Amino acid sequence: MFKFPFNWLASASDTDVSYDKLLDWLSTQGFELASLEDAGDDKLIEIEVKANRPDMLSVAGVLREYYISEKLPAPKSFDADIALSFSADNRLSHEIKISSPDVHRYCGVEITDIDNTVETPEYILDVLSKLGVAHINPVVDISNYVLLLIGQPSHVFDTDKVEGAITVENTASETKFLTLNGSETLFPAGALLISDEKKPLCAAGMIGSPNAEITRETKNIIIESANFDHIIIRTTSKKTHVSTMASYRYERGVDTELSYIGARLLTKMITDICGGKVNTNAFCYKDANYKPQVVTLTTEKTNALLGTNLYPDEIADMLRRCYFDVKVIDGITMEVTVPSFRLDIEYDVDLIEEVGRIYGYHNIQPQPIKLYAPAIENPVNKNSNILRNIMTGFGFIEVLTYGFIPANAMSVLNIPEDSPYYGDIHIQNPLSNYYELMRPTHAYNLIQTAINNLTVNKTDIKIFEIGKTFHREKGHEDRYDDYREKNTFAALITGTKYPRGFGVAKDIKYGVYDAVAAVRSIFDEYNAAVVIKNSVKHGMFENGAGADIIVNGETIGIVGKISKKVLGGFENGKLAKDDVLYLEFCFDGLCENRKAISYETNFPSVVREYNFIVRNGIHFTDYGRIISSESPLIVSVKPTDVYFGTGVEKGYSSVLINVEYNAPDRTLSAEEIENIEISFKKKLSDTYGIELKK
Repeated sequence: MFKFPFNWLASASDTDVSYDKLLDWLSTQGFELASLEDAGDDKLIEIEVKANRPDMLSVAGVLREYYISEKLPAPKSFDADIALSFSADNRLSHEIKISSPDVHRYCGVEITDIDNTVETPEYILDVLSKLGVAHINPVVDISNYVLLLIGQPSHVFDTDKVEGAITVENTASETKFLTLNGSETLFPAGALLISDEKKPLCAAGMIGSPNAEITRETKNIIIESANFDHIIIRTTSKKTHVSTMASYRYERGVDTELSYIGARLLTKMITDICGGKVNTNAFCYKDANYKPQVVTLTTEKTNALLGTNLYPDEIADMLRRCYFDVKVIDGITMEVTVPSFRLDIEYDVDLIEEVGRIYGYHNIQPQPIKLYAPAIENPVNKNSNILRNIMTGFGFIEVLTYGFIPANAMSVLNIPEDSPYYGDIHIQNPLSNYYELMRPTHAYNLIQTAINNLTVNKTDIKIFEIGKTFHREKGHEDRYDDYREKNTFAALITGTKYPRGFGVAKDIKYGVYDAVAAVRSIFDEYNAAVVIKNSVKHGMFENGAGADIIVNGETIGIVGKISKKVLGGFENGKLAKDDVLYLEFCFDGLCENRKAISYETNFPSVVREYNFIVRNGIHFTDYGRIISSESPLIVSVKPTDVYFGTGVEKGYSSVLINVEYNAPDRTLSAEEIENIEISFKKKLSDTYGIELKK
C-alpha cells in the first residue's frame, strides 16, 4: 500500500494534475484504490501496489504513471543542483568500509555545523502529519519527506557519536541490537548491520540505534543513501518482526540510481533548512556487477501474443512513452534498455505486457487461439488410471493422505536406516511434529487411516493410495539435487473376506496370500511377469510374512503382513485384531505389454504331479522357472501343497507340484513327456539338489 496527499502530488508536478483522471488511470492499470480520505481541502489517496511495482511507492513514481496517461514526457527527476563529487576514496572524517555482497550502492555525504533546533518547514510537517508520520526533528523529518517523495530510504548518523570507521557487514552470529524505539532485538546470523569500531549503529535498510541517533543537539552528520539486497532485508525483517517504511521498500526493491539523487536532495534540503557546511568529496561504493538491463523484443512475437498488427515504430513509441530507451535494429527486432526504476522487467513478455496496457486491452480484437498442441500421453497419469480401475474393480476404496508423517514414523514402523523405505527428509519449518517428515512410504498413513476406521467399528477395510514418496540418495551430500520423488502405489487389506452363513461355518479372514493375489492380478493386467520372493529385511512385516515384488529382474516393491509390534506403536493400534496386509510398489517406468490372443486347443492336456524334497530356503520362483523354461510344451507349473514334519528330513520340505503339458497341434505321447521330465529333474538335482520323494 502507498498513501499520499493529492495536493502534494499536484504541487510536485510541473503540469496540471486532474484528480479524476489520476484515479481512473491508476485503477485501469491495476493499482486498485484502497481508500480515499478527506483531509481538510486535501484528499488522501491510498493505492494497492503490487509486489512487482515497488517504483509506485513514492509520489515521483505515481507522477510518472500519470504522465504516461497524459502522453507527456518524463516529469522532473527531483535531483538537486548541488556539487558533490562521489568517489570510492574515503575522504570523510570517518572511513566507510563495505564488507558485504548485499550492498549494491552506498553513498555517504558529510555535513558539519548544522542547526537542528530550527523549526521543520510547514509544508513538510503538513505532509508527514497527514500520513501519520511522527515529527522528530528537522533532519529526521526531511529524511522521511524525501523517502515518501522519491522512494529512496536514507539514514543519518550523528558523526560525533561515531567511534572509528563505519563498517557495513553481515553478522557472523546472532547479535543483540537495541532499536530506536527502545526494544532489544536479536538479529540472526547473516543480517546486514552497520557498526563503528565499538558498537552497532544501524540495522541496514531497516532501523537505527540510539548509538548514533540524531537529536536536536546534533551538529555534525553523515548522510547514508544506499541500496541493499532485497532478499537479505526481507529475510531479516521477517525473522525479527521489524518493519519500517524503509524496510517495506527495500524488501520489494529500490532503484539503484536513486542513491545519488537521494544523497543530493537530502543534502540540499538539510543545508537549506538547517545550514551547515558540506564536504563535497562524497563517498560512493558501487557494485561492480550492476549494469542496465537490455531486453530484445521482436515485432512478430509482440503481435502474436497480443493479437495485434502493430508496426515496430508503433511498439517503440509505446515503450518510449513508458520511459524505455528503444533502438529498432532491422525493422523487426528492437533492443530495449530498461529504466533502473522498473525492477519488474526481465523478459520480452514483460515488455509486451507494457505494450498491451498502453495500447489498451479493450482495443484488442479477440482472435482464435492458433496453437499446435499434440496430445502427449502422460505415463504417470496413465498408470494411475490403470491401477485405479483395477483396484476399484476389486472393491477397494481410494484414499488421499498428506505427504508428511510424524518425525518418529520410521521408529514406529521399525524401518532400519539401510532400508530403501527409510526416510530422513525433514521439513525446516513444520506446522507441528506430526507433519515434520516427508513420507518415504505410504505405510504410516494407510495404517493410521485403517485404525481411524476401526475406532468407528469399520472392521472390513480395503483401501489404496496413489501418490509420491520422497527419498534421499544414499551416500550423497545434503544437496537439493540428491532428493528423489517416486510415483508409488500402495494398498492395505484387513478384516473379513467371506462372512459366515450360507454354508460358511465361520468368518474367513483376509490373509497374506490375498495381498499376494492382488499383486499378481495387478501385473496380470500389465501382462508383466512378477516374482514374489520372501525377504526378512523389511522390519514392518512379521517374520516370514514379508516379500519383495520383482518385475523384470528389478525389485520395485514389497508385500506382507504388518507385525503386531508395529501396530502396537499406533494409538488405538490394539483395535487391529485381524491380520493387516500391506503392499506397495513404485510404478515409474511401468508399461503395459501387448497381450497375445490364445486359442483353445482341441487336444487334451496332460497333468502330472511331482513330489519334490526341497531344502528350506530355496524359493519356488527359482526352481519353478527351471521347470517352466524347459519346454514350450509346459503351459503351467503350480505348487499345490507344502509339507514338513514326520517322514521328511529336518531342514527340508515336501513340495507337491502340478505340471501341465499341452501341444496345440497334436496329442502328446508319453515318451515326449518323459524326455522333458528327465531333463528338468536332472537340472533341479544339479542346481539345487532337489530330488523326487522316494
